[in-house]
Amino acid sequence: MRLRDIHFQAMGGQSAFEAEDLERFLAAPRIAVLAYARRDGTPNQVPIWYVYENDRFLMLTSSTSPKAKAIARNPRVCLIIQDETPPYRAVIMDGDMTFTKADTKSDFHTTIARRYFGRIGGAEYEKMVEEDNEKTGLTLMTFEADRIRGFDNERILSAPLLAFMKIRNRLPIPQDWL
Repeated sequence: MRLRDIHFQAMGGQSAFEAEDLERFLAAPRIAVLAYARRDGTPNQVPIWYVYENDRFLMLTSSTSPKAKAIARNPRVCLIIQDETPPYRAVIMDGDMTFTKADTKSDFHTTIARRYFGRIGGAEYEKMVEEDNEKTGLTLMTFEADRIRGFDNERILSAPLLAFMKIRNRLPIPQDWL
């Protein structure tokens, strides 16, 4: 199912994302939070890198990681992607995760490392995790949403106020004055 075909439920009286804004927001290199159920049923959350393409979210993990084991038992997960700065935006999606064995030397591993660290940092990251990846193996996790909710507070602000909100934390004056 295409993401734009799923009804976006706005939360807490805040504005929903427009389809084009949602696509841009999800395509940006943000850190997602992946929530899943542990063996005993308690929830767990982990930060995770992702690539969004063709209405799916692609992620890598060690094949022996606790999250890989837990999600293999119960593929129902929640993926959260959010802005960390005002005026705040968030997308919360429920859906199922599927697994595919990944090549530890895959182009996707390089792509995702560069997405978050750049060319030089990505190459260093790959060197840092190479031995562990060879030992444990990698799993490509593919997430497809069937429920989506959240908010886009950028839609409710005027252009001048939005610009101010984006720079206010960088101004050399006490924040409580603003």
